[in-house]
Amino acid sequence: MPLIPETYRHNISLLVDQHKTDASRIIDIGADAICAARRALSSMPDIAVGDIFDDIRPLHALIDAVSNRCVLDPQFDEIVDDLLEALPNLDEADPLASSYASIRADLQEAQYFANRFLDIIHAEKRRAQSFREM
Repeated sequence: MPLIPETYRHNISLLVDQHKTDASRIIDIGADAICAARRALSSMPDIAVGDIFDDIRPLHALIDAVSNRCVLDPQFDEIVDDLLEALPNLDEADPLASSYASIRADLQEAQYFANRFLDIIHAEKRRAQSFREM
């Protein structure tokens, strides 16, 4: 076997069974919430907003939440609920039905991740309080 110089030797470590908790992924979960909300906005069809919504305030609230990166605030849940309620329900034959389905799915995903983020923050806060009380 030929002699391999030290400069060409490398150690490779395989970390098997590394379980990541949601608490360790909290930044990723928050980023996933913002990403899903942005996807929902980018899925909006290129038609006048007034033709989609009777009341455009929920859409503006979502735009403000995304642009200010406030999708992790507790009121984001309400914003998404209002927007989901405001989205029209179309027949599957309608050409915009798939766009609306995509928007709904992205909004629900954003809501899920935002709630998951807040749940973890709350759980960590409670855990810290219980340690202080001991």
